[in-house]
Amino acid sequence: MDLLSDIEKQLKQTSAQGFLIALSGGLDSTVLLSLFAKLRQKQAHLQPSVRAIHIHHGLSQNADNWAKHCQNLCDQFQIPLVIERVQVDKTNGIEAGARAARYQAIKKYLKTQEVLVTAHHLNDQTETFFLALKRGSGLKGLGAMQQQSVLFDMPILRPLLGFTRTQLEGYAQKENLNWITDESNEDNRYDRNFLRNKILPEFRERWAHFDSVVQRSAQHCFEQQQLINDLLSESFAEHCQIKNQFKLLQFRQYSPAKQTALLRMWLAENQLEMPSKRQLTQLINDVVFAKEDANPQFHLVNKVIRRYQDSLYLTKPFSDLTKCSLKLEQNTLSLPDNLGNLTVQENKHNLIFYWQDYSVTLEKTDLPISVRFSYSGKVKHHPKRPREDIKKIWQELSVPPWERNRIPLIFYGNNLKSAVGFFRVFDES
Repeated sequence: MDLLSDIEKQLKQTSAQGFLIALSGGLDSTVLLSLFAKLRQKQAHLQPSVRAIHIHHGLSQNADNWAKHCQNLCDQFQIPLVIERVQVDKTNGIEAGARAARYQAIKKYLKTQEVLVTAHHLNDQTETFFLALKRGSGLKGLGAMQQQSVLFDMPILRPLLGFTRTQLEGYAQKENLNWITDESNEDNRYDRNFLRNKILPEFRERWAHFDSVVQRSAQHCFEQQQLINDLLSESFAEHCQIKNQFKLLQFRQYSPAKQTALLRMWLAENQLEMPSKRQLTQLINDVVFAKEDANPQFHLVNKVIRRYQDSLYLTKPFSDLTKCSLKLEQNTLSLPDNLGNLTVQENKHNLIFYWQDYSVTLEKTDLPISVRFSYSGKVKHHPKRPREDIKKIWQELSVPPWERNRIPLIFYGNNLKSAVGFFRVFDES
């Protein structure tokens, strides 16, 4: 199979108006860059625009040299290059943190109608399959990578997925390409490296076509998952009418197999990696079947699954703002934890507070004004109703517990005056 002609055929089947190549500078992505440069030269009038992006993780002492190498490569092929430096969150491990940082950075630069192109090949597919197997993943995880898919809401093309690393090495040597070698690839503490360096070479030595067989199995798993999705599509639509919300109506009456299948579909809809069977069971037991008055949470990579009023919600992790108190001394106040700004406009008699798409008008005061995010006790939020516990008010307004401590509360002195966008407090008189 010829690399150039095969990729040319694949590109003709896409409607992309541009390609953004993920360039690490290693063998695989260097081959990919060279192939795209050749295709652009071969049919310049037909090819959409081609760019490359290099993510500088800063994890290696050689990272600066790798960035320079990628710049030299792109200069040689006359392909524009973006170099983006990122900070890696190592909370869930370096591999997971680097991957998340990489795709988040790429997403910032991917243009509309542009497709991200990665250099994953057949050997990578085998590693991905085995890593999913190690996690105890279901069909979705075992389906591994597809030639075209969506990840982090980005369209992705993997044109080298049908080729082995050996084939890429042959092409690189023929073209006299130079590439960098990441020293961390030899560190077998990382699961992928352990498979790549210690386990899979013996399999390939015994069974020459092992990678192709694994690819076939992965494709079977993918197709079976697609069939399940088709069969459950009507039921899934009833449970998931809003992308980040999953209604639990009738859910408890389903078989465990149907429950896990629907939850996997929901997580896939939100572009999350598939959890293991153990994690799914824990999610169902600890969140879905938690007591009605509980406020359960389940952490999955960089997201949190919560339950409220017979629905699951997918949110970001939030900071604890219950003890946060901010003095309002200017017309604009920057709020914590990515909540945006609170701004104030003044007229003859009133102050108008703006936050996101909400606003509230309050009388002027000589008391110090502060913004807090927590309050317990009773308030009078309607002129014709008695004082009521604020928890009851939040419930009546259908505000989930985790959102209640993220809504700016306006205080005049120590008196609560308003939850911006939700209610204001009336005097007793």
